[in-house]
Amino acid sequence: MRRTLPSMNSLVCFEAVYRLGSITQAAEELNMTQSAVSRRIQSMEAQLGLQLFRRERKRLFLEPAAERYGQDMSQILSEIEASTARFISHNQSIGLLTVAVPPTFGSRWLVPKLNEFIASHHGLDLNLVSKIKPFNFDTEDIDIAIHFGMNDWQGARLDFLMPEHVIPVCAPSLIEKQRPADINAILDYPLVHHTTRPKLWNKWCDNFGLATNRIKSGPRFEHYAHVIQAAVNGIGFALIPDFLVRKEVLRGDLVVPIHARMKCEEAYYFACPHKLRGDKRITAFANWVKQQCAVEK
Repeated sequence: MRRTLPSMNSLVCFEAVYRLGSITQAAEELNMTQSAVSRRIQSMEAQLGLQLFRRERKRLFLEPAAERYGQDMSQILSEIEASTARFISHNQSIGLLTVAVPPTFGSRWLVPKLNEFIASHHGLDLNLVSKIKPFNFDTEDIDIAIHFGMNDWQGARLDFLMPEHVIPVCAPSLIEKQRPADINAILDYPLVHHTTRPKLWNKWCDNFGLATNRIKSGPRFEHYAHVIQAAVNGIGFALIPDFLVRKEVLRGDLVVPIHARMKCEEAYYFACPHKLRGDKRITAFANWVKQQCAVEK
């Protein structure tokens, strides 16, 4: 018998009080009475032989030695909760599938198409999270990912999905007075930059034989959604993947005054950890995504 291990109920009560800083709020979250939570804390203190909280003028203060204990309990209980959710989902007919996607790719391309997948895969619940860079599947509660970048991801198998082509776009108001006469003239206008791809304008210039020393500095944005909005608002020309701005171009919010489409060195890949290869949830989603991407090629 583990005599120093408090009961799970006591640990849950302690963690809630630690996290919320209030027995009242912890009781509300746990759907318990304040007295019941207090008794759990007192029982735990008696078992451990140490005080977890001190009370001064009706206020609750965490003892210094209990701070690290509270942090550990929060992490451990979160891991138990996540592990339990995985166990439950894996034993359902299909289950939960957590997918990491680049944020703008997810919101503008993937999510609008999901109705079709959801309708044909009853029992499979998708959980989308945003990720820009590769991560360690062993330490993240994520099953698979849509990866944009080079064909390298340690600890995962990558399957090619589709290439990416960028085009220079701007708001009609930016060129209202004078339309660029040729591709060189684009560099005379303000330029919008993407912080995670700082050399994109340089690569575009190299691709079309333009002088990179003419590239102007300008506002920088981390996500493509912000870059697109900046272009729509007339801040400057932006290099955007063509499939991400189809609606804006069709509506006339953005224009493509010069057709200078460049195929990027990076591409989109389906990333799956080796240990989950053959999982029926992943196979179903992978096949569907590949079909959607085939249309874009």
